[in-house]
Amino acid sequence: MIEKNRRTILKLLGSTAALTGTVGTASATPDLGSLRLFGQQAVDGAMETVAQGRYAYVANGTGMAVVDWENPGRPQTVAVADLNDELADPTLSVKDVKVDGDVAALANDTENPGGIALYDVSDPTNPEYQSFYEPTPSANIHNCHLVGDYAYLALGEPWNIDTDGDGQRDLARLFGDAGVEIVDVSDPANPTHASTWYLKDELPAYAKAGVNPCHDLYAQDGLVYAAFWDAGTVVLDASDPTDPEFVTQFGAAPRGDEVIRPWRVEEETIDEYFAEVFPLARYYAAPGNAHYVQPSPDGDHVYVGAETFLGGPGGIDVWDVSDFSAPTQVGRIDPPNVSGFRTSHNFDVTENRLHASWYEGGVRVYDVTDPSTPTEVASYDPDGVSFWTAVAERGFTLGGVYGAMSEQGGMTVLHTDEGVKEPPAFSGADSPSGPEVDPKDQS
Repeated sequence: MIEKNRRTILKLLGSTAALTGTVGTASATPDLGSLRLFGQQAVDGAMETVAQGRYAYVANGTGMAVVDWENPGRPQTVAVADLNDELADPTLSVKDVKVDGDVAALANDTENPGGIALYDVSDPTNPEYQSFYEPTPSANIHNCHLVGDYAYLALGEPWNIDTDGDGQRDLARLFGDAGVEIVDVSDPANPTHASTWYLKDELPAYAKAGVNPCHDLYAQDGLVYAAFWDAGTVVLDASDPTDPEFVTQFGAAPRGDEVIRPWRVEEETIDEYFAEVFPLARYYAAPGNAHYVQPSPDGDHVYVGAETFLGGPGGIDVWDVSDFSAPTQVGRIDPPNVSGFRTSHNFDVTENRLHASWYEGGVRVYDVTDPSTPTEVASYDPDGVSFWTAVAERGFTLGGVYGAMSEQGGMTVLHTDEGVKEPPAFSGADSPSGPEVDPKDQS
């Protein structure tokens, strides 16, 4: 994580104007009652939370915790899977977990090893380790998605260039090998590479801009929706997972394809390159910063959240993609008007609701029956609590309290009518000071 003082960089940037346009925005005042705390479970180091029926799966830095919330008022941790028990001397930073059917995938955001761990969760109370898949070349995997027989991995690696043939990189374009890797996990004990799609092959200027990792992705109905930071959202046709094809791109920042010179690895340190060349303030700030993406269940609309650390908090843009040849922004959900760090983070979209986490802006639910005019209908925003995840399941909203590799964090079970208006009994970690995908890790 980049440790920078946001106020210092803001002084360097000056004021940043808010984006305007002729699209609908979410109303600032909820028209229904606030969410109530129905149940809770502390999970040390909690990051991403996903749910499948009565079980929730919480990434915790070194693996995952499984929480049984059959009784939503009394959830309890029933299993913990730790990759330290399975891998030889690993460096672990497991921020993301995905589950589909009997398989769970955990993304490790380091290169020791980089990739995904696969578990059999046919008995969620006893997850059984199956294998670890490592991309070639090695890659940090910040996020992944899992649908049926395939896992989808977000790539954000450097494009290393050997100019003199000595087998060593002389130049490196940061995030130049950003892309999507698809893995066949039909046999979780023996995952195999299906394909890799690189941004540089279709949109080379964006790959040379240095600021466009694939941060997150979502697969649905044979399509992959990938958030590429200032390159916006890219949609791939992966109906043949062995040969994904580019479909469209939308929401790129105006300078998202502004090419910068590569890092001269043998001539300058990474710190010198950042001081003289890399647009760090632009990487932190809007416009752009496509961080999380999810389509509506019918696929007609796509919701794209921006995570920003300078120039004001990022919101969630709504795009009409019923015609992929002409994606159009039709709506927007603005960040909540509260104090604290309140940029968009992860969210979940159902047929007519969007459940969103906003770090210190809490968990909020929006009516998106008309995607052009999303309206806030409920919220849960206890002081001093930072939320990483919001997920809809079983008529509840699960709010994941950010734990960030600490002995803090956990899962809240929220309901519109039942429960108490109280904060969780456990504490969370402080909100991050910079993007979790750190460009300096490319060194």
